[in-house]
Amino acid sequence: MSIEFMIFIIALVIVIVFYKSFYSFVYFTVIVDIFLRIVTYLKENLLRADAFSFLNYIPESVAAIIKGWDVGVFTEVLMFLYVVIYTIFLVLTIMKFVKKKF
Repeated sequence: MSIEFMIFIIALVIVIVFYKSFYSFVYFTVIVDIFLRIVTYLKENLLRADAFSFLNYIPESVAAIIKGWDVGVFTEVLMFLYVVIYTIFLVLTIMKFVKKKF
């Protein structure tokens, strides 16, 4: 197992234990993924490589963390769950948008 995967799993368990909600699990996963994608964008396009070399150790996204831990079928199942989590997040976001009064 990679260290990034273990850190992500431990953080997920902590979120589930403290918030005791499936939606907090969904929101946490999406927040971490968006944060990692922003850091990757900054790392590749805006920041100097020599000044911010510690950013090279940060993975690109949650999908990259899952794919970095390649075990075959289990990776495919985790990627399917990743897509399901994003689908649930999209449904939650649309529901909040529709419920909101203009």
